[in-house]
Amino acid sequence: MAMIDGMATTALGWHLHGDKRRAQTLATLESSPFDRVRMAALATRCSLDSLEERVAELGAIGVTAELVLLHPGEGVTDVESAARYVAEVVPRLAAYPNVWWSLSADPLAFPGLSEHDWVRLAGLVAEEDPGHHPLSITVDAGSPLLWRRSFTHGSVRARSPRDAWMQTRDHYKPVRMDMCGYEGDAADPWLSLTAAEVVNLAWDGAVRRRHVTHGEAYADDQGLTWSSDGGTLVGDAVRRLDLLRQVLATTPAEARYRDRDAPLLEVPGEFYLEFCGEHRFPEREYDVPAGRYEVEVIDTWEMTVTRCEVQEGETVTVSLPGTVGQAIRLRRLP
Repeated sequence: MAMIDGMATTALGWHLHGDKRRAQTLATLESSPFDRVRMAALATRCSLDSLEERVAELGAIGVTAELVLLHPGEGVTDVESAARYVAEVVPRLAAYPNVWWSLSADPLAFPGLSEHDWVRLAGLVAEEDPGHHPLSITVDAGSPLLWRRSFTHGSVRARSPRDAWMQTRDHYKPVRMDMCGYEGDAADPWLSLTAAEVVNLAWDGAVRRRHVTHGEAYADDQGLTWSSDGGTLVGDAVRRLDLLRQVLATTPAEARYRDRDAPLLEVPGEFYLEFCGEHRFPEREYDVPAGRYEVEVIDTWEMTVTRCEVQEGETVTVSLPGTVGQAIRLRRLP
């Protein structure tokens, strides 16, 4: 599951802009909690030399470029034109270690391509990429394309991490939520989530191992948004996501999700991370193997981590403040 760890954002066309905005984007990413950015290749609107330069710049600040290869408006109408496009772009970028591939963020925008065609194109990407970088295609959580062996992991569109988990819980590959709504104030419901909703989705998704890709859709003075054009991040969610990244960095890689009335990530007897989300529980109780446990209550909005008294025994009871957005972390002490 390590491949789906980390934190991603979306800035599809940041590389098409001038030097000033590109520099803003790179500076914003470097100071953000994100280590991957989803960007459309848009290779008919910029030179491949330019695209390589942007990928190299991202690599220099420790950020991976997840290149969405097929984007509407690139002249792709059938599988043959799509194959030519893939065969031109992938070999040029495959040498960079900080690259992931996404065949498309919206396969339905290409009515001339069938499920069989997408599988064929995925195979072509694999042939043209000796580095075997991660490869996905963004589809609804119930799409049969998720199960195709051609893709290294699932990239899904869903309204909530629980919906995504319910529809992919039998999936044998890692699954990410790359489309579930952006923080913003646009007319489109997908682009008008509050910061609190974005933070809630990110924590919920992380605990369910359905990591959520961030997006922001506030228009600046030029009418441009972060997730379309890069620039700077102005929303209230991003700095709170940095706390989530810190928590995930200390979460054991072998932790697994267990479904109950609130999502729980655990290594039984060693580590537990529960996200209470919208629930305002007065307390939570855990049946655990006998031992001593460090107890912490995390307020995901206020960005506080409150250490409680160490508890010993086979039952750990944690008092909560009765507000939304609380998480609880238990760690077994030697």
